[in-house]
Amino acid sequence: MPTRFVRTTRSLAHDRGRRALLGFGAAALLLAAWLTWFLFGQVTVYEVSRQARLEVQQSAHPVAALVQSRIASNALVLGQEVRAGDLLIELDAQPDKLKLKEEQSRLETLLPRIHSLRKEVAALAQAAAREHAAAQAAAQGASSRTREAAAAVDFARENERRLREESAIGGVAQIEAVRAQSETLKLDAARDALAAEQRRLSTEAEARAFQQEAQVESLRRMILSMEGDAQAAESTIARLREEIDRHQVRAPVGGTIADVAALRTGAYVAAGQKLATVVPHGGLIIVGEFAPAAVLGRIRPGQAARLRLEGFPWAQYGMIDARVVRVAGEVRDGLVRVEFEPAAQDAPRLPLQHGLPGSIEVGIEQVSPAQLLMRAAGHFDMPAPAAVVREMAAQ
Repeated sequence: MPTRFVRTTRSLAHDRGRRALLGFGAAALLLAAWLTWFLFGQVTVYEVSRQARLEVQQSAHPVAALVQSRIASNALVLGQEVRAGDLLIELDAQPDKLKLKEEQSRLETLLPRIHSLRKEVAALAQAAAREHAAAQAAAQGASSRTREAAAAVDFARENERRLREESAIGGVAQIEAVRAQSETLKLDAARDALAAEQRRLSTEAEARAFQQEAQVESLRRMILSMEGDAQAAESTIARLREEIDRHQVRAPVGGTIADVAALRTGAYVAAGQKLATVVPHGGLIIVGEFAPAAVLGRIRPGQAARLRLEGFPWAQYGMIDARVVRVAGEVRDGLVRVEFEPAAQDAPRLPLQHGLPGSIEVGIEQVSPAQLLMRAAGHFDMPAPAAVVREMAAQ
């Protein structure tokens, strides 16, 4: 009688389990390899910021109006290359310009008047010196005449005494003695008159000197007053020039105008209103904004990073390698700023320029998959497997 399933029976008779053993062995090897990688392997942990962008090394400078006024002229053109100090917008400063012209005219009239008064003071000083010299000469002459009169008086008195003595003994007539006495009195009166004239000349010279000194002092007070007015005018002119200069909006740095407000000539702007943005020339850096818990104590200078630009698929254009150069120590608007230095551009098709947004990932540490699993489970980091093996070997 024929047997059913002859081939199956024959196959079971020849099967000794080698294939099964080989399968189980391969599975065991794969499991061992996976466990080895799971416990001892190292993977890189990344922190990612989707608020990253390219910026110039020097911060972009906003251009704002310093005063409230009307736009008189506007030379802003988007993309224009400017140098530091170039005039971009001129605001209306006509009232200040008129006041400046008035103060300048006032100063121009004060300075010649001050110069003229100084010359007058110098002339009066020279006249006073010459008049003082003339008064001294006149006083010397009066003194000499007074001494001459005194000498004549002395001679007359001596002559009177001698005549009186001779008249007493009858040598001369009595009338001669009387005449000598009269001459003495006349010369004595002349001497007194000359002395009085000398005092008058001295008093008049002093009075004229006081008058001239008072006049000079009055002129000096006028000069000081005018000099004060001139200094006030100069200060007002300087203030007005500064105020007029505040109406001229100039480029703070050299660079490219990257943003322009839509303002026409005649439009009014407020003080502090942003009118444009100037992006300075220079190298580019990468700036990323991270949550404080992801940055503080974890991201440090020197760590490697990679930037992916939005609008340029990384599979086609590649990524930009970078490294951390600076980490902010303070939180601003709930985020921490981290600056990166891009490596030499290895993706030449990427048009790198200021303002390009993207996302950046920073490698912060190397851990095993087991540690990652424990972290995901909400546990603390377990010791590294290698350290556990060393402890067990030591025991």
